[in-house]
Amino acid sequence: MDSNLPSPEQDMPDASAAMRHLRDRAERTRLVAESMDEKTPEEVRRLVQELQIHQIELEMQYEELQRAQAESEAMRGQYVDLYDFAPVGYCTLTRRGEIRQLNLHLSHLLGLPRRSLLGRRFGLFINPEHRNQLGEFLDKVWHSGLRQTCALQMARHDGSPFYARLEGLAFQDALEEQFCRLVVIDITPQQEAAKALGASELRFRTLFEKSSDAVLLVENECYIDCNDAALRLIGAVDKRQVIGKKILDLSPDFQPGGRRSTELVQQHMQQAQRQGNHRFEWYQQRLNGEDMWLEIVLTVLEVDSSTVMHVIWRDVTERKRNEQRLIASEERLRLALASSGMGVWVWELTSDELYWDQRAQEIIGHPFDANPVPFSRLHNAIHPEDLPRATAVLQQAMQQHQPFDLEHRVIWPNGSIRHVTVSGQVLPGEPRRLTGLIRDVTVRRQEQEELNYKNRLLEHILGNTPVVLGRMTPRGEILELVGHGLRRMGMADNELAGQNILEVYPNAAKHVQKLLAGQNVGFITSVVFYGENLYYQNYGFFDEQKQQAVIFSLDVTASEQVKAQLRSEKEFTERLLDSSVDAIAALDQNGKVTAWNRTAALQTGVSPAQALGQCLWETPLGQPYAGLQELVAQVLAGEPVTRLAMKDMTPLGGYFDLYLVPLTRAEEHIGALLIMRDVTEREELLAETTRLKLRQQKAVLEAILTAQEEERRRIAEALHNGVGQLLYAIKLHLEHTAELPRSSPSFGLLDEAIRTTRSISFELTPGVLEDFGLETAVKELVKRIPRPPIRLQSHIPRDLPRTLQIAVYRIVQELLNNVMKHAQAGEVFIYLEKEDDHLHLSVEDDGVGFDNQRLSKITGIGLSSIRSRVELLNGQFSLESRPGHGTIVNIQLPVA
Repeated sequence: MDSNLPSPEQDMPDASAAMRHLRDRAERTRLVAESMDEKTPEEVRRLVQELQIHQIELEMQYEELQRAQAESEAMRGQYVDLYDFAPVGYCTLTRRGEIRQLNLHLSHLLGLPRRSLLGRRFGLFINPEHRNQLGEFLDKVWHSGLRQTCALQMARHDGSPFYARLEGLAFQDALEEQFCRLVVIDITPQQEAAKALGASELRFRTLFEKSSDAVLLVENECYIDCNDAALRLIGAVDKRQVIGKKILDLSPDFQPGGRRSTELVQQHMQQAQRQGNHRFEWYQQRLNGEDMWLEIVLTVLEVDSSTVMHVIWRDVTERKRNEQRLIASEERLRLALASSGMGVWVWELTSDELYWDQRAQEIIGHPFDANPVPFSRLHNAIHPEDLPRATAVLQQAMQQHQPFDLEHRVIWPNGSIRHVTVSGQVLPGEPRRLTGLIRDVTVRRQEQEELNYKNRLLEHILGNTPVVLGRMTPRGEILELVGHGLRRMGMADNELAGQNILEVYPNAAKHVQKLLAGQNVGFITSVVFYGENLYYQNYGFFDEQKQQAVIFSLDVTASEQVKAQLRSEKEFTERLLDSSVDAIAALDQNGKVTAWNRTAALQTGVSPAQALGQCLWETPLGQPYAGLQELVAQVLAGEPVTRLAMKDMTPLGGYFDLYLVPLTRAEEHIGALLIMRDVTEREELLAETTRLKLRQQKAVLEAILTAQEEERRRIAEALHNGVGQLLYAIKLHLEHTAELPRSSPSFGLLDEAIRTTRSISFELTPGVLEDFGLETAVKELVKRIPRPPIRLQSHIPRDLPRTLQIAVYRIVQELLNNVMKHAQAGEVFIYLEKEDDHLHLSVEDDGVGFDNQRLSKITGIGLSSIRSRVELLNGQFSLESRPGHGTIVNIQLPVA
């Protein structure tokens, strides 16, 4: 459909709009009728009006008909375009089979102009062999009343044939004459493709049946066909023994690799579908149960939108058996060589070529190469110092035909040195060959050298350090007792050999008995030698293999003396800390408590058992104060921390001054010192002082506000009773004595003066504040301001302190005055609520606003007086404003 043509929805006017248009025109007609002469009879005027309205309705119906006709013509043009330029042939046949109407595509198919085909019989263009089929087709169309379809061969005007599919449906026109709508579709390409497919299928069937390979077809994992070679291979005599069976029916549950046959079948078929074909080996059974190996080739075929697998079987059972026997033999040899860590090499003396396996090449440090190499490759790898001896041994073996065995070093390409043993002999026959085995003994050699080194190291330790090594029988008889640690006791090595250790060292008898019983022990013993206490740290174990007890003792006299001195110093430090009036704690570099004095336990209620070894913030001290961990991290980073008058830091409450000092050693932070000083009494005195000052300020404020209000009341009474009465008297005098009219400007000025005096008097002393409270007074104040509109949200009790009510009223009064004078606001919002122990006041306007940075340059006294009142009441004042975005004033005042 042409997108430029208007749609019916666009052309058709809205019915309601048309009715409104009709009424408008009728109304205009009524006005025309009303404009007639008043002398015209009412009946005539009404008749004229109805005729005019009817005329308008007829005109609109005519316009609707014109639009409908245009729409019909447009739609008919679209239908003609669709009919003529359709990609299939359309025609209308009479009962006699004559062509009454057809489109351009059908005229092109038949090879004649459309005008020449009108009135001709359609059957003339049907192949004579198929005209009977056409007749049967048309009979079904005329009598069934349903859509009918057939395919037959047709001929163009020039005689060239083509295949067509006909679809027909009978119908009756307005005169009840019966016709047939016929669709003609050229299917010549499909017919030619079907013939070619048939020929191809014949060739494939011949190749399939005559192939010497076993060939099968598989669909949905079932065999759907097979050739004779496949039957012979599995021992079948009829295709029915194969066709319909599942692939897995002839396969065991598991393949030789241990995987399930079902999983492998899916894997191979999926790979064939991805690649188009796939080759693999498969283990299955013949129908008689005999095992066999197959080489299978899968090829994917797409047939009628379904997937068919073309399968070729080749019997490789004998080959697989030979391979398995060879693999088993090679595996036995490989296991034997792998267990011994040996490599095999063969030197062809005639060609001077060396054949060696992967392990032999690994031992020499060369990447694996299956090709033979010159013997010089192995010869050059021998260490230069060992080369003459190795050459002589090989020469002797070749001359005397005797086996040889030698150990030498080899140098790897990366320069590292390895130790190897080589053995072999000359094989008899031709060609002459020298074959042998090679083994890497580097690890064994290194272990031997390491053992020798450890023995030398142990001898050096025993001879030069204060240690003792002893061995004993299960009965406690000393077999060996050596070491430099004996010298401090004036003994030589093995001086106590043969004696019983339980008798020599009775103070260690308890631990030695456990050792002789087969337990591992560790303990410290002391020996008095010439009045000096000597300490030894002992470790012992029982060697089950040799049935000996082994004990190793280290002289720790110096460290034990240092520990004793440290314990003494620690006790002194603890007594010093416990004597302090401040709570003191020491922290390590992880924030864990290492010291906690008595004052800390008394003041915080946290015992040393609860604090020692715990991170400070994990103790009961850290629960009331969540930021303690951050403070500890800060001081451990080297920054001192001071926090004064911290409240409720401990479970017992109170105020504390907190000092955290980093502890350093050699410019390294090793911990921190915590000092907490109880300042509860000091803070309580400060709080009492502050409360006294607040009471004094409150009294002063009340006196100031009382004086201000009294002065305002005096001025208001003077204005009301003095100036106001005087102005009213002047007005009365002028009304009775002056010869001025009431419309004189003088009377207007007097009225304005009287109203202004009364307004000023009311603003100075609002009686409604004392009579009805703050909320009603503010509402009355808002009513007296005509512009801008003011929205008030207020919910406050009437029992507020009188001083607070007066102050808040004056603040609201001053803020509204500022809004009227300077804000140019379109709307003002006032929020006045009591929450908890505070009164919240917010005044917001949408006026011109101003820059907050210019606030200090404002010279007026309005904001200054508001700030002064708020400060005297211990409240908080904030102001936010931006040019063009209005102003917000927030005030919070304590109620108590």
